[in-house]
Amino acid sequence: MKKSEWSDKDLEELLRQMPKVKDSRDPEDIYQNITIRMNKRKTRNWIMPSAAAACALLLFFILAPGLMPWDASEENAKQMADKSSGSNEIVMERSAVPEHKQDSFSAEQFQTKEPLDEKGNEKNQIMSVEAIDQTTAVYEEDTIGKEVLTYAIPDVDVQNLVPVSLVVSNDDKRSKFELFKEYMSAISEKDLGLSEYYPLNAKLMLDEENRILTVDVPADHSYSLSTTTERLLNKALANVMTTLDIKQINLMTDGKPGIEFSHYGYVDHFEPEDQPGNHAYYFYYTDQSNNSKPYIVPFGERQNSITEAFTEMKKDREEAKLAASIPEELSFETEENKKDKELTIRFEKGAAIDGNQSAIYTIEAILLTAKEFDYEFVKLENTNIDKIGRFDLNQELKVPVAANKFSLPQ
Repeated sequence: MKKSEWSDKDLEELLRQMPKVKDSRDPEDIYQNITIRMNKRKTRNWIMPSAAAACALLLFFILAPGLMPWDASEENAKQMADKSSGSNEIVMERSAVPEHKQDSFSAEQFQTKEPLDEKGNEKNQIMSVEAIDQTTAVYEEDTIGKEVLTYAIPDVDVQNLVPVSLVVSNDDKRSKFELFKEYMSAISEKDLGLSEYYPLNAKLMLDEENRILTVDVPADHSYSLSTTTERLLNKALANVMTTLDIKQINLMTDGKPGIEFSHYGYVDHFEPEDQPGNHAYYFYYTDQSNNSKPYIVPFGERQNSITEAFTEMKKDREEAKLAASIPEELSFETEENKKDKELTIRFEKGAAIDGNQSAIYTIEAILLTAKEFDYEFVKLENTNIDKIGRFDLNQELKVPVAANKFSLPQ
């Protein structure tokens, strides 16, 4: 290797002529960036002696001038500094967000911004979007490849029977009746905020062809202890008939025909006290705070018309601890098309529904009540809202399959 002809004086003069290095970054940013990198980087054990490092640095300064022009070096250094600065800005912007939030987003971040008019004000026609589905019922799209099992469960005061619908995977090897019996034991009423009732203390046998169910209770059963226990069994069996499409229920005690009830007397076959349909739906809150998600529950006598049902749904039912499901100030008129099973609800001007969570529950109560009156579709007009939750209010809404969906813990 050719010996360098550069003297110490030449090297000293050369170093004086080198361009000054400037860093426009904030010293605090540099410090934070270095700290972040140091925290993420494992400590390295340096094995190179400091003298060797100094020699390598000296060789760089000696050889660099001959390898590239200083003008180009200065320009490259500037570009590298710019890139470094930009890179550090990105790092600092990300580090400003807590690490546990950098890869997750809240529901509010996915909400669509309200459209603005020419003056910069929010338009009256807004779109309310829910990132998380907050509906309570079971809908048609929820049932693809699934089976819906609805159980009537007493509330904690044993005043109302709450229809609770379990959605389970369809099983080609087991009938809906077999699934219904199996999952009776899997329900935890306590976790649902309701009273323990299932499984029924009886043997259930179904004649699939004739759709006749036999209910055989033991001799020491408790279903005839009072009018309340008899009433609950009556409503529970009425729910079984609807859920499983049963045409007749025969009653037995320990293998013998009939059950002796304290109130009804001897009964050998079941007849529901109340015919299904034409009931109004209300809100039942397990914590009575009216702030949590409610159960939407049918209550009261059969209504003569859906208009009467909607009127009743604007009233609290304090005797049953049920809350009104339609705000009293919400005025609308109905238009019925029984031939096509379509119901139109037209809100009065200035009385449209709000785009909040409680409005979703009100819509569901309306849909479930419409189902009671054999309507399949409901059209809401003059809502001033295009979309709320899963509901596209520009389209007809399909009524739910069942009320109060719940899932078993995995």
